[in-house]
Amino acid sequence: MISLLRRRDPRGFDRAYAAYSGPLLGFLVRLTGRRDLAEDLLQHVFLRLAERGPELRVDSDLRAWLFAVARNGAVSELRRTPELADEAALEALADPPPDMEARLLLGDVERALAMLRFEDREVLLLLGVEGLERDAVARLLGVRPDALRQRLARARSRLLAELERARVELSPRPRKVVP
Repeated sequence: MISLLRRRDPRGFDRAYAAYSGPLLGFLVRLTGRRDLAEDLLQHVFLRLAERGPELRVDSDLRAWLFAVARNGAVSELRRTPELADEAALEALADPPPDMEARLLLGDVERALAMLRFEDREVLLLLGVEGLERDAVARLLGVRPDALRQRLARARSRLLAELERARVELSPRPRKVVP
């Protein structure tokens, strides 16, 4: 794809869009908590690709580059409108999960992710959901690999705490037995 993009061949853009638009949209929805904002940011990512694709190095990791552009766009948008972070968490809680057990569990994780700070969500999503390599994520976030490990450990711990908090809130309270 990179060689096609460098030659300004539209097939490179089309292939990149086909391969990465779905994962990028999912990442952005989870990161921001708003589908409308995520769709706008996705358009921004591919506009940047159209502009900068011919400048990419042959050995560039296109996937990591696209996720970096997506993440940076989300960070910029949330800095411009900080109320979106709180609004996103509330919107994520408003959608009832489907009835199937697996989807319930996924819904619990999605809600717990929505309750985390942006910095925790981004590291969990980039590594755990999108499967980017740790070195690529460290470069993307501008941190050393050891700092990324610490950040990931803290994010996982906070996610588990949110999941536990939700479980406790939803668990049925024992009834008093009256003889």
